[in-house]
Amino acid sequence: MSIIDRAKELNKKWIVSVVFITIVAGGIIFLLFQNINENTRKSIELKERIDELTRSTEELTLANKKLKKSKDSLQQHVTYMWPMRSIVYNAKLRDKVMSGIEFVPGQKVRVKTDSSIVIITDYLVG
Repeated sequence: MSIIDRAKELNKKWIVSVVFITIVAGGIIFLLFQNINENTRKSIELKERIDELTRSTEELTLANKKLKKSKDSLQQHVTYMWPMRSIVYNAKLRDKVMSGIEFVPGQKVRVKTDSSIVIITDYLVG
């Protein structure tokens, strides 16, 4: 084997090694870019989800403020009406009891015991 043949053989091995290293490096670079692309896509999706949740939180905060304001105004009405609750309860009870009776205030009726005519002025429910 001559030096020229030996050089050609080393040259072929060198070319095969360079091509192999280039293919492997290209594959590694391709996988890295693929991974970076996927991470970028995931981060964009996460940012969109965070933005959506932020908007939802802001809407819920506004709704909560409206409910608190409504509750405060209703509490003012309840505080004002609270001393009159027994009157309201008695009126509801009177209406419920009298719904089954056929006579109404202002109507003339005949009393059975002495057959006198009387006018109903009011109902008393105790």
